[in-house]
Amino acid sequence: MARWWLLALGFAGWVVCGLTVCPPGDAAAVAPGNDGHRAERIVSLAPNLTEILFALGAGDRVVAVTNHCNYPSSARAKARVGTFWQPNLEAIIGARPDLVVALDMAQHGLVAQRLARMGYRCLVLDIDTVAQLMEVIETLGHTLGCPDKADSLRASLAQRLAKACLPVGMACLPSDRAGQTAGPRPRVLWVVQRQPLRVAGQQTFVNEMIELAGGQNAMGATIYQYPPIGAEQVLACRAEVIIEPVAAEDLQGMDRRRAIEFWNLFQGVPAVANQRIYFVDADIVSRLGPRLADGVEAMAGCLRPEGRED
Repeated sequence: MARWWLLALGFAGWVVCGLTVCPPGDAAAVAPGNDGHRAERIVSLAPNLTEILFALGAGDRVVAVTNHCNYPSSARAKARVGTFWQPNLEAIIGARPDLVVALDMAQHGLVAQRLARMGYRCLVLDIDTVAQLMEVIETLGHTLGCPDKADSLRASLAQRLAKACLPVGMACLPSDRAGQTAGPRPRVLWVVQRQPLRVAGQQTFVNEMIELAGGQNAMGATIYQYPPIGAEQVLACRAEVIIEPVAAEDLQGMDRRRAIEFWNLFQGVPAVANQRIYFVDADIVSRLGPRLADGVEAMAGCLRPEGRED
């Protein structure tokens, strides 16, 4: 299941810049221009970073990835260095990397610190928002020596996001997200997991995607990014659309009947009463990467079912 990816974004760690430890949140960059070194053996510790690397044309330079890196298909043939949550230090070293790319979270930060002390070049990146995704694409383009490809990828992604937002009249580029919708924005309950019930709050990139797709988060302010909620909160949120991310391999074979039976307990929720419960490919909506526009388009299809292709 890919829902773990959403929960992972609630954790932060130390950022490693080259061989020094920097405060959390700082932009990390280990550019080849600093020492004339071009990374030829890259290890990626996160699925979205792997997707960015391949989208930048650096897939042939990626020598190892985590068990969760499943896209593009050629990434599955790479050597494995543990899981997203628990990267295997020995396996990383065994891949003989000249650059390790990781996310700004505790588990990756600890591994990067140990690698840095041993002399390995590490690039730890913070990707919690759409704007940060654009910045990371630019940083990786500079680091890998392909800035033109990075510019092209950023422009293509921004264009697709703008097109996805067009039917609802939104200005949705990261630099100008304060657009106005052409009509009412449906209230969306984004379900990370059903048992126990956990949803996406407002301080998440999922919230950004909901807004880009033309909706609004049915959840109000919450302490946690992905809070657990009870029956009372489900009824009180008055969601008009419920969306559940499901692993791609489970979309066709999942027990939809059991899911519908669960939600039928909440007939007072408009989304349930009107049968507006949707299941989408978790990978494209749970990763801040090059397929972000695919995720927004999938979500927009749930909000505007008249244009949805099932």
